[in-house]
Amino acid sequence: LKPFWLNSSVALTCLPSPGAADLQRHLCRCAIAVATTHFQSSMWPLIFGGLGVAALGVRHGLRVLRQSGVKLEFPNLGSFAFASFKRDSLQGFESPMTRVEARHILNIRELNPSKDTIRESHRKLLVSNHPDKGGSTYLATKINEAKEVLVGKKAT
Repeated sequence: LKPFWLNSSVALTCLPSPGAADLQRHLCRCAIAVATTHFQSSMWPLIFGGLGVAALGVRHGLRVLRQSGVKLEFPNLGSFAFASFKRDSLQGFESPMTRVEARHILNIRELNPSKDTIRESHRKLLVSNHPDKGGSTYLATKINEAKEVLVGKKAT
């Protein structure tokens, strides 16, 4: 990366006009500003690299402490990060579908929902996930199975 003043056709030492000194000072100030900006922008990789090395050092230190038998207790921060992903929500479907799973699929919070509530929730989900509208046939099958389990047509 060449500084801009090396690409210019004006020689800074032999400017013939009376304002040459002012122009030279201005160009020097611009060069300092460009160099400072370049220096500041080139520092970010070093800062991030240093933070990465520090994190690796802390990790290695914690592993060494654990191997030496030091008991370390850390606060549980699991409730802050990814609070919407609970342990139960990341599991797959159960083999015979239970009523609890059927309520989760149909997004029903009531323990004993009415048939109208079940049908309304089933209809809304099936309209948005219907295979003819680009939805998954597997999900549509699970939505139908959840309705059957809650209405009582399918034994659990």
